[in-house]
Amino acid sequence: MQVYILKVYWCAQIFLGELMILSPEDSDLDGPTAVDRTAPEGLLFHYANEAKPLATPWQVATERAKLVRKFNLPDGIILDPACGSGIQLAAYSAMLSRKGIGIELDKKTAMAANANLKRVYLHGFGESLQSSRILVGDGTIGNLEEDIAMLHLDPARPRNSRTHGLDEMAPQLPAIFKAWKDKLISGENGPAILLDLSPRLSTSQRLEVEDIVNDFWPDIGKTWVWTSRGRGRVDRLSLWLGQISSKNISRRYIRIPPDTKQKPIIIEGDYSEISTHRRPPRKGEYVSILDAALVESGLANEFLKMIDSDEILWSISEGRRPQIHHSHQIKFESNVFNLLVQASGRVVKLVHCELTEENLPILIDAAREYGFGKLTLRISLNPDEQPRLQGSIDRQLSARGGSRVGFIAKQPLDSMLLLCLEK
Repeated sequence: MQVYILKVYWCAQIFLGELMILSPEDSDLDGPTAVDRTAPEGLLFHYANEAKPLATPWQVATERAKLVRKFNLPDGIILDPACGSGIQLAAYSAMLSRKGIGIELDKKTAMAANANLKRVYLHGFGESLQSSRILVGDGTIGNLEEDIAMLHLDPARPRNSRTHGLDEMAPQLPAIFKAWKDKLISGENGPAILLDLSPRLSTSQRLEVEDIVNDFWPDIGKTWVWTSRGRGRVDRLSLWLGQISSKNISRRYIRIPPDTKQKPIIIEGDYSEISTHRRPPRKGEYVSILDAALVESGLANEFLKMIDSDEILWSISEGRRPQIHHSHQIKFESNVFNLLVQASGRVVKLVHCELTEENLPILIDAAREYGFGKLTLRISLNPDEQPRLQGSIDRQLSARGGSRVGFIAKQPLDSMLLLCLEK
């Protein structure tokens, strides 16, 4: 059986210059697949070699494609010259009803991408997927005859490093721009380009990316987009250029909800610096811990404009638990915005001690006094200490605690613990 499949595959190959062309209708669907919990039931995706399955979840890929759909793209194809498993390309083709061309250097990964185009088509996502193609070869060889309406690039980068240089991305931006610049069709705001980059890029590296872009398209419109699926983490950082940039909007934050039927939360604006205050919250005031990815995007103050509350003071503006305090409970016009608040509660007790194993009896007595049966640590701790202390608090309160639920917070450079009753 294996020999027969190989014969069919090789007969389906066509060559364009140095690129091998794969057609979805001739793809082999017998390869390894993985379940994407964000995809419609029954839609599986292929992967190859050591590639991490589902590096781009279907929900993220389709929501991005839907947002691109709001821009007026010129006629032409969607090109992804480093398409990997092809999930984002398939989403573009399905949501934009356009032919997509993906290029992938690794043959097995290209075959997986080709199979994914067919899988998405068979699931009823549109005829444009049948006309799409995967090319096996070097994405920096720009020898297509078709006009390109949009270029999407998600370059490979080191997986196990917290930081990396732009020269470690493959393919590199200048090589891709040089290869395809003359094939890109410009709309009224220039060519449409989406760069899907590492969320670990520093501010200086983002400026470096902008400089590279300006070398090819001076003064092109730019909108940076931070995308998060929760857990306070930026899952994707991208730069939207030209026709898909937003006028007078330099930054966009997108929160993908866990419910696939729910629309994403989108916050737009410009970077706003946060000024922190050292005054600790008083008993009766409220402490809220915001989504760290939102704060990282620089758009937290835009979000706070939506809150029906009076003066808001920042006490922590960095790290995993950005913290504000305010005099009244946070209220939103829509409950969906609660996704951007990790926790919010009223300060009911100030405990004047450090959080240590020795001081836990003091904390537990204060918690029982106010009827807490569950208290979650919302404090930056040593990774070895956090689970041990949290486990001890859980056991002691469950054994002889109340019904109230809350969390423990604190201020920087202050030993006082804040017991907060959640709403």
